[in-house]
Amino acid sequence: MYEQFGGLVDQASKTVTFKLFVPDGERVPSQYEGGGLPRLTDVFVVGSFQNPATREWSLDTPIRMAPSDFFDPELKGVVFTHTTAPLPDGFYEYKYLVHFENADPRLLTDPCARYGGTENQNSGFVVGGAVETVKPLASRLPYSELMIYELMIDDFTANLKKPDEAPLQTIVRKLDDLVALGINAIEFMPWTAWTYPDDPNSDFSWGYNPVQYFSVAHKYTLNPSTETDKLVYLKRLINECHARNIHVIMDGVFNHADAIPPDRGFPYYWLYQDPADSPYVGNFAQAAFFHDLDYANQCTLEYIRDACIYWIDVFKIDGIRLDNTLGFYKPDDRGHGLPKLLSELRGHLSKTGNKNFAFTLEHSWDFAAIDVVNGVGATSCWLDPFRSENMDFLGNRPEGHPQVEPAIMRLLDSGRDFGSGRVPTTYIENHDHKRFMLKAGGRPFWFLIQPYVAALFTSPGATLIYNGQEFGLDNDMPEDGAGRVVPRPLDWNQLTADPGPKVFGLYQKMMKIRSGHPALRTSNFYPSGWDESRTVRDEHGYGIDRANNVVVYHRWRVDGGQTERYYVVLNFSQFDRHVSFEVPIGGPWAELMSGGSATPAGGRLNVDVGSNWGSIYFRKD
Repeated sequence: MYEQFGGLVDQASKTVTFKLFVPDGERVPSQYEGGGLPRLTDVFVVGSFQNPATREWSLDTPIRMAPSDFFDPELKGVVFTHTTAPLPDGFYEYKYLVHFENADPRLLTDPCARYGGTENQNSGFVVGGAVETVKPLASRLPYSELMIYELMIDDFTANLKKPDEAPLQTIVRKLDDLVALGINAIEFMPWTAWTYPDDPNSDFSWGYNPVQYFSVAHKYTLNPSTETDKLVYLKRLINECHARNIHVIMDGVFNHADAIPPDRGFPYYWLYQDPADSPYVGNFAQAAFFHDLDYANQCTLEYIRDACIYWIDVFKIDGIRLDNTLGFYKPDDRGHGLPKLLSELRGHLSKTGNKNFAFTLEHSWDFAAIDVVNGVGATSCWLDPFRSENMDFLGNRPEGHPQVEPAIMRLLDSGRDFGSGRVPTTYIENHDHKRFMLKAGGRPFWFLIQPYVAALFTSPGATLIYNGQEFGLDNDMPEDGAGRVVPRPLDWNQLTADPGPKVFGLYQKMMKIRSGHPALRTSNFYPSGWDESRTVRDEHGYGIDRANNVVVYHRWRVDGGQTERYYVVLNFSQFDRHVSFEVPIGGPWAELMSGGSATPAGGRLNVDVGSNWGSIYFRKD
């Protein structure tokens, strides 16, 4: 329903119809249980469309919008509407001017705007310009098949962007390089509009402080050479991704909204004479950041659900990462919040024949997130222990060398406890924390990361790397404070400077191995359920040898009567290691990481594995 609101352009007539919806909790109690009335007396619209030739706003002569009842199909509330005369082609900005019974008037952004504005949290629309229709991915893969590249648009494009292109255009020029790396999915950090200060030059954010859920941030669409091609850039980017069989995953921030500065934050907060009466804002579960959205109220659920459906249907995205789901999840409440949202979205996907769409949760930073994935019917969760514990192993340096612990066996068995069709998202690095390379001691110590990268790509689940990780960026980031969310432009020179090519080659090699060997994408793992009090390998040669910093495990797949078998040996030590373990059949066994082969003797493979390296022995039978 909310997709029907906003500044909607009829490109044939060159007119724009503004529609602002206000739920009515008095006449339609089902819209919200908590919250009050907005106490509106008049709603106007103002903006640069008032004087197309000069683009000047006429605040002294605002345009009154006409109220009427809105049905969908039953009465939902009131919609305020105004349709303009035909406008010349161009980009226009606007706001709503609302009057109250007993408060000063306010200028509000549009909660359903399709564009963010250049300044002052304006909303925007485009008349004219290019047209693009997004084509769905030809063959969407199951989520477990994905190798995901987390991309921060600002940082990724800062040192690449040309003067005559928007950041979304810049990304298109790098897609072939990402394909060459081996990824088949991009998870874009939030592209929806966020709150920014008075100075638009200070408009930097990770995007986790949203104000407009249907809009694209203005700076990502800004091409200084043209003002009419904006939303088309995101559509073209997605089409270019899909043409290369790259899945597009949107990072959606549905727990909270930024309601500051006054009158310019989340509009459904300031639309109420007393913002405390807003049914859209309020602590629902675990309060965290900014102003939490109140999923106890139907209007909030519908607003977020419809925003998701807009991106799914119009932009043909292939998945959504749901940020900070702790804030809209109650374990014993399936009728509100996260379970209800996902249930309604799954219903829409089923109705429209949209298959293999992924819902990935960023929930708790421990294994408890797995139960939530299973309980709410999500596809995956960010399995952060894979990152945090491997970080600890790499950073815990007795006598200057990393020391893995028995807990690594649970990390490697990452698919454990997930329900059927549900898998983890594993990573050793993401936007939220310092670089893995920094934990190794910086780029000169790049070789220390090799067995951890091999572990990542030979463990169950979808894998994720963060932009710049593929060539070994080692910048720091504090866990909190003012220096956390700041620009960190990717230094692409590091891709060609030593050891950039070696690091890139490592990731490229591991992605190629994972892509070519389906068993590595299953959840089959042995030895599962490792007793973490045990620090030596079992009698068959599997498990962890803590003293020698060696781990051995088995992955497999049965397909068409054939069994694909993989035996992975990871050596986290500074010394070459001789390792022996049982295999069920004779050789030769191909070694995938360094090449060559090995033949068992007495039912065991006896192999040498280099320091800070790994081996993968493979055979079909």
